Amino acid sequence: MPSQGYATIGLKPAILAKLQKITDEYYPGMFVPSALIIMMNEVKRGYYTVDACTIKEDFAGRYTSLTIRSDVKAWLDENYEKFKDEYSRKYRANSFTQFASYFMLNMFESKAKSQNFMLKLKEADFAWLEAEYQKRKQEYRTKHSVYTFEQFADVFLKELLDRVNEAKKVLTI
Repeated sequence: MPSQGYATIGLKPAILAKLQKITDEYYPGMFVPSALIIMMNEVKRGYYTVDACTIKEDFAGRYTSLTIRSDVKAWLDENYEKFKDEYSRKYRANSFTQFASYFMLNMFESKAKSQNFMLKLKEADFAWLEAEYQKRKQEYRTKHSVYTFEQFADVFLKELLDRVNEAKKVLTI
């Protein structure tokens, strides 16, 4: 799809500045159009959803054009058709340009919210998991057909989380 070309969208200076600031935070050294490609793919894969957050932005100033890939523009168009009424009510976004501005800001805000629910671990935090792997390697190979550390980690951590969730259920009864 990327070979189909490029499109431009108009953004107000305050919106573009905010998008660049947030891009620098999550994707250091990357340009906004590249970050939008990555985020579009993350949303399509279901890593997070774009929620309508509380945003008040300054739409003053002259429009600046942002060149994006045509597949990103097509995806924004699809979402515009899907969420046009909701964004019109919530943000008074009465044009595609205003919708795209709010939608992109909401994408970054939603990504920030999703980051709050992620575990941030250092490699040293996995020493205990490697020790467990060495202890349980044979057992998991026969029981779960696990042959690599990554496979073991997936199965073992899932089992741990299932136990935690069961404990939560028991404790809330």
